[in-house]
Amino acid sequence: MIELLVVIAIIALLMAILVPTLSRVRRQAKAVGCQSNLKQWGLIFSMYANENDARFPGWVESVEPWPQVLKALWPYHRDTNDLFLCPMAMKPQSGLLNSSDWHLGSTFSAWSLRSTAGRTRLDCSYGLNIWAQYVRGSEAGGSRDSRYWQTVPAKGAANVPLLLDSVLWWACRLTETKPPAYEDVWADSSLPCCMNRHEGFVCGIFMDWSIRKVGLKELWSLKWHRQYNTAGTWTKAGGVRPEDWPQWMRRFKDY
Repeated sequence: MIELLVVIAIIALLMAILVPTLSRVRRQAKAVGCQSNLKQWGLIFSMYANENDARFPGWVESVEPWPQVLKALWPYHRDTNDLFLCPMAMKPQSGLLNSSDWHLGSTFSAWSLRSTAGRTRLDCSYGLNIWAQYVRGSEAGGSRDSRYWQTVPAKGAANVPLLLDSVLWWACRLTETKPPAYEDVWADSSLPCCMNRHEGFVCGIFMDWSIRKVGLKELWSLKWHRQYNTAGTWTKAGGVRPEDWPQWMRRFKDY
């Protein structure tokens, strides 16, 4: 009996040691899977750009922006439907499945579109940089907003995000935005990509077609559009202090 108890105690000890390790390895594997998805999206966008004078698809004037992009990219991805979902956020929130509208996802759930008008059914874990699109008349000096990346930039592309983990179809919208006050709550933030999906990071693809993890605080130092200030209020260069961040973000690396 004593020997049996000793064996059980040893097994319990080993389980206590191994379970957290296995869980961490599982999360790391899912992050690799997410980056693999984004690598495929990079190929899709790059093929589209190569065949369209380096231009990005345009969707800003569409009633259903994300489906409009999918329509433009359909010839490149129609056999790879699994690319829409990060392995860490495979399903939408169950209460939204019968709704006819856009709905936020969360750190570990996909955003969803249920549109009866366009007969569109879409669940996705990624969001586009809303400034990366071709909009007629938005060239410098034109009548439209000149902040848009009309085409793939020749310089600094490695710091210009294109597609990232996100709780909505777009990843960034405004020039200056503050971080979410609470984890998994984006009502007061215009960076739906700011979430702790990969242990302090989100995965993203950049306009040089590279894929990497992006620190949550690093999001404010990326070149979202042509006039974006990468040394703004929420960067070390702009004077932000560790205690200025919301409580849930203070433990993450500063940039």
